[in-house]
Amino acid sequence: MKKFAFRFERLKKLRELERDISLNAFSTSLQEFMHKEKEYKLMFKRVLNARNELNVALENGSSVDKINTLLNNVYILEGLLKGKRDELYSAYLKAKEDKADFLEKDIKRKVMEKIRDQHLRLYLKKLFKEDQSNIDEASSNIRELKRKIT
Repeated sequence: MKKFAFRFERLKKLRELERDISLNAFSTSLQEFMHKEKEYKLMFKRVLNARNELNVALENGSSVDKINTLLNNVYILEGLLKGKRDELYSAYLKAKEDKADFLEKDIKRKVMEKIRDQHLRLYLKKLFKEDQSNIDEASSNIRELKRKIT
């Protein structure tokens, strides 16, 4: 019997390649999300520090110019924080989309593996059946030879 060959081997390899590419894209977008999250947390701390500085200035009765400067600083930092939040959300959506794409590609790859395994089982079953018929034939030939000898 001829050697096992999966008819869809090229398609299986394509599915594996698509999955690997998708995994790399997901990994990249997840790293980008984590980077954006770090930037957001840093900006959030800066806003909190600016607010605390403004509160201290208000409690100490600082000059109006200093309070206005600190208040403007808080407004600017809050605007930057909003921008960082939007960037973080966009990175989250991209990572979520890439994860869904990866899971879809992984399922397609697993389907091809199952089909290959099923084809291999059928091949082995056929091979076993063929081997068994060869063994049966050899066994009957041996019995026949023994009968002729005796």
